[in-house]
Amino acid sequence: MQSPAHIRPAGLAGGAPDAGHSSIDELLVRARTRLTRLAPADAARELADGALLVDVRADLVRRAEGEVPGSLVMDRNVLEWRLDPCSAWRIEEAADHSLRAIIMCSQGYMSSMAAAGLHDLGLVRATDIVGGYEAWRAVGLPVVPGGTLPGSYVSAAPSPISLDPGGQRMLVDGAPVALTPLEFRLLTALLRGNGRVITREDLRSGLGEWAGSRSRSVDLHIHRIRRKLGPRAAALLTTERGVGFRLRATPAPAPVESG
Repeated sequence: MQSPAHIRPAGLAGGAPDAGHSSIDELLVRARTRLTRLAPADAARELADGALLVDVRADLVRRAEGEVPGSLVMDRNVLEWRLDPCSAWRIEEAADHSLRAIIMCSQGYMSSMAAAGLHDLGLVRATDIVGGYEAWRAVGLPVVPGGTLPGSYVSAAPSPISLDPGGQRMLVDGAPVALTPLEFRLLTALLRGNGRVITREDLRSGLGEWAGSRSRSVDLHIHRIRRKLGPRAAALLTTERGVGFRLRATPAPAPVESG
């Protein structure tokens, strides 16, 4: 795996740091002494067990290289504000300082610096992946085509449904569709489920109190979202009888008739 030094212009030698200052290579070594870094296979097991895998690569890089299903795409410049439990701009997953956040970049350099920075915020379980996304892909772990919007989770398969967090709206096959604030929060929770069933109680508690929250309002809002999705995309939002709802990457298989 090449160091970022391979991009240095030809003939430009690395200099010595001034007295009292550290080089970036020294800072990187220092950052990694604070981390228990993960091999790609170990990171994959932790992701399956509920760890938060955060992809901080740039959009153009993800589109060119691909993405990891179940990872959360996040711009590097907002990482600390989104994961700090004390921040007013934190994501819901950043409930406390016990958050297990695994940071991923292309080769595992920027991610080490970012994870060490999270330690300074008290997120001492934060770490990164040795070799980054390139190592993940090289050992044959699951990847999908890139293009997920920042702030969204990567689906296991391409989906016609995505969210635009900045505009607080839904995109269906790239076309914007307006949502109410409650509808946006419901759809966010379903997308973050990455194909798993989300119970009515979890959806209700995640939304907090609102008028009618103890009635069947969740079902009503789901019904309204389906109407906005259109027939093809609405087939992906299924009701799991007696449990809750699921947003699938592909339509549910048709029941097999016994004969």
